[in-house]
Amino acid sequence: MAGIVVSEETARVIRAMDEEFMRNVNSGDVEALVSAFYAEDAEVLPPNHALVGGRAAILEFWMGMASAALNFSALEAKRIEESGDLAYASGVYELTLSPPGGAKISDKGKYVVVYRRQPGSAWKAVADIFNSSRPAA
Repeated sequence: MAGIVVSEETARVIRAMDEEFMRNVNSGDVEALVSAFYAEDAEVLPPNHALVGGRAAILEFWMGMASAALNFSALEAKRIEESGDLAYASGVYELTLSPPGGAKISDKGKYVVVYRRQPGSAWKAVADIFNSSRPAA
């Protein structure tokens, strides 16, 4: 698209944040995940779930996902763009969930994350939406 620019630095930082996100999820370190990735006023918009707003609620949400042995095998930004203090990344993911006493679930889907530059120039997610590419049951 004409006029849309993303600096190499911003793209590098967002891709590094994705890698850290996967490491923290896969290791079950939800507190590190939330503090490293999300702004204080962030919102997560998961599929089949109410909006989750603010770090405390986001921490609780990801703790629930961690209890289901969430594991990302892929998280790949396909597009990253920025304008001023906002940037976004859209991409694809692959994950598995192994809930206690339940069947293992594998999923492939897509996501959009909106980032806002924080004081001190760090990027943090302010909106995170993801959903499955699997057909509705």
